[in-house]
Amino acid sequence: MNNTQKFFVIALIVNGFYLVLTFIFFYFLDSFLMSADNNDFLTFYNAGNLVITDLSKLYDAQQYLFPFRYFPLAAYFFTPFSVLGLEVGYFVFQIFNFFLNLVNIYLMFKIIQIYKNLSSNANLGYTLNNFKDVFYKVENESLLHQSAVFLIMLPQFMNYFLGQINILVCFFVLASLYYFLKGGNRNDFFGSCLLGLGILIKPTLILILPFILLISYNRTSRKLTFKFKQSVIRLIGPIILIGISGIFFLVYPEMLIGFVDLNLAGKYTYHVGGDLEINPSFSLTRVILILFDLVNLDVNNLLIFGIIILITLLPLYFLFISSTDKTNRLIYGYFSAITITILVYFDSWPHHIVVLAPFLIFFLLINKNFRLYVFFKYLHYLFAILTVAFWGIFYLSYQIIPFNIGGLILIVLLYYTLLIFYKQNHHESHGSYIS
Repeated sequence: MNNTQKFFVIALIVNGFYLVLTFIFFYFLDSFLMSADNNDFLTFYNAGNLVITDLSKLYDAQQYLFPFRYFPLAAYFFTPFSVLGLEVGYFVFQIFNFFLNLVNIYLMFKIIQIYKNLSSNANLGYTLNNFKDVFYKVENESLLHQSAVFLIMLPQFMNYFLGQINILVCFFVLASLYYFLKGGNRNDFFGSCLLGLGILIKPTLILILPFILLISYNRTSRKLTFKFKQSVIRLIGPIILIGISGIFFLVYPEMLIGFVDLNLAGKYTYHVGGDLEINPSFSLTRVILILFDLVNLDVNNLLIFGIIILITLLPLYFLFISSTDKTNRLIYGYFSAITITILVYFDSWPHHIVVLAPFLIFFLLINKNFRLYVFFKYLHYLFAILTVAFWGIFYLSYQIIPFNIGGLILIVLLYYTLLIFYKQNHHESHGSYIS
């Protein structure tokens, strides 16, 4: 067993240790850090019960320690865990997450395998005929190493410890990308359904939708090209699933008000600063809103949110649709959208990095010629460690500096690095589409 294989085994054991430590706190300790009385899983557990007992109260904040932010259909995901009771349901949910992490690693392998088969890059160097090749072929050590980093990264611990759902979100994101990359109408439909399910449990994934459209812009001729039929197929899943949620909102209008307040107006915030809306989110939107609050400036949260989305989305999206790299565009589109989501959404937490991490890994595995490759590599490792550390530092220093500046700096650096990458690798468009 070589060092990389040993590192993967250690990472798997550490990931299991994260889970064991989580169980100790949940079942045996009454800690202010985490216990059965102050865990995020309680939100999903209560929502799973409410959709079968009193659906109209799904967005009633009085029913939760932390409110339910997701589309109504998402609550049914958690009903099977809810009917088991809190203690058994929590255990099954966390074991499910542990094995889903392994499924996510397999999906990462399949995505890289498809990329290798489609790519004309002769220097990629991986041998990926079977999944076992990741473990036994020396040329695949970088993929095995990054799989270990994915398992051992501290945001994984935070996801377990807080009883969060980002491993499940990661699965839907990767599975949808996998089917889109396979190509064909049938696979596009499967991908759209999986992405739609992801959006149900993480509404901010809506920002991925523009990046799956088959749209291309030729900067030389200034011509915009659009494949309508295939783009519609890629949108069918989200449209249907969000539409069904719309029926819930029509029947119970108070649910729509609660959903909008939580997701678009930033009404709820986990604040630690007394009367001020201070929280450890490292999103640009939250930091700006805290700043406005500190100077007693009343602003429209939705307006600020919308402006920041446009400022960050438009430059990356323009460069994206101008690219002719058919193999990479979809991977980069997902990467860009998730980066923007974490940068702009009201509450961005360390455990959200679990969803971003596979795309940091994809970038490292397929872009070794990038002139800032070493910088990006270290930025990836900083995300794996420091997002959680900065979150803890915030609680020690918020009375002096009421912003999670460290986390914000990391995500801004990632966004800026993506801009540089797009500019460096941009080629004039000649009508190529996303594969």
